[in-house]
Amino acid sequence: KANTKANEENEEAEIIFSSIMPFSDEISDQLELHREKLPWLAVFTLASLGLILFSVILFLRPPIEVAPSQTDGPLILFATITPTLDPHTTPKLGQQPVTAQQPIIQPVATISPTNRPYYAEANEMGQVMVLMYHRILYPETRYQRTPDNFRADLERLYNSGYYPVNFVDLLRGLSDVPPGKKPVVLTFDDSIMSQFHILADNSIDGNSGIGIMLNFHYEHPDDWPMKATFFILADDRNNYSKIFGQPKYAKAKLQLLNRLGMEIGSHTVTHTDLSVATSERIHWELGVSQQVIENIVPGYSVESMSVPFGAFPYTIEFLKSGQWGEYTYTYSGNAAAWGGPSLSPFDADFDIYKVKRIEVTNDSITEWLDHFDQHPDQYYTSDGDPTRLTYQRVSESASQQVSELVHQ
Repeated sequence: KANTKANEENEEAEIIFSSIMPFSDEISDQLELHREKLPWLAVFTLASLGLILFSVILFLRPPIEVAPSQTDGPLILFATITPTLDPHTTPKLGQQPVTAQQPIIQPVATISPTNRPYYAEANEMGQVMVLMYHRILYPETRYQRTPDNFRADLERLYNSGYYPVNFVDLLRGLSDVPPGKKPVVLTFDDSIMSQFHILADNSIDGNSGIGIMLNFHYEHPDDWPMKATFFILADDRNNYSKIFGQPKYAKAKLQLLNRLGMEIGSHTVTHTDLSVATSERIHWELGVSQQVIENIVPGYSVESMSVPFGAFPYTIEFLKSGQWGEYTYTYSGNAAAWGGPSLSPFDADFDIYKVKRIEVTNDSITEWLDHFDQHPDQYYTSDGDPTRLTYQRVSESASQQVSELVHQ
């Protein structure tokens, strides 16, 4: 069909061309006849008139408007300090960007005050509970919390004035906790399906960890944000089956966690005991797991991790940074598997690569919540102002009580 159409178009073109060719030949003959009779002065006159006419057309033609470049305009810089713009050095539209010898941002020596309310009775040197969960299923066993008990955990935490944050928020200094609130970190290891389960109708299972937290957030949207940290097994083999157990939803689940505001951390690729692994294996587990997560969630940066079994490699330097092949990695902190409440991030002994956690059981969470209900001065309470540090002095006897409870 294409060849037939092309042939038809060629035939049509030939017909049109043949119809104008006789006319063109006639014009050529007439021009040749007149050229023989035309004196050379007339030819010169005609050429001059043509040149004048061309100049007039150029002069009267409207100018071409050039669209402005997208790089035009004031130079915008980003700084980690409060900036002020100097009107004498700020470039105007059309000027060249300011060079390094002519900065447009001058640092401010003092920190600008915030408008957030201040809680003077805060204690930002207090301890913080980092709770560790695994399966959310029936019945209640070690490493398995029932959906009803998990709901009860959230309810008691909420009623006691706790406020959920991500693990990385603890590492950064808990700057976004409202005044008078007590931060708590919910963490989930192993990326098990009961933590995030999708039903046959593509809805989130209300008895899974995510479903329970979502429903609780809808009941308390202002005082219980969607914050929690999932340390996942970032294994891209077998169609991502290790990522919450439903391969077809693996990528969508991680992307949804990110959109909800939750944190995704590494729990290695294969849940390897890093205390007995070779250096090459450690680099592979930490480098590949970070790369897999960041490939699934474009634009996301994995900052924290949790070593499997709470087993540390022979040097903590492995956790900070490394490289395997073309994959380089860095981690800002690591969650341990036990140890009790974490120290305040402002405590001199706070180790960001050995942050303590509480393994949640009926006995452990009840014991620690009861303890801090009886000794509220020992828990971290936010003053609401990230520019200052507020704390109360803790007696030696109170510190001894906490130490004894940890050992128990």
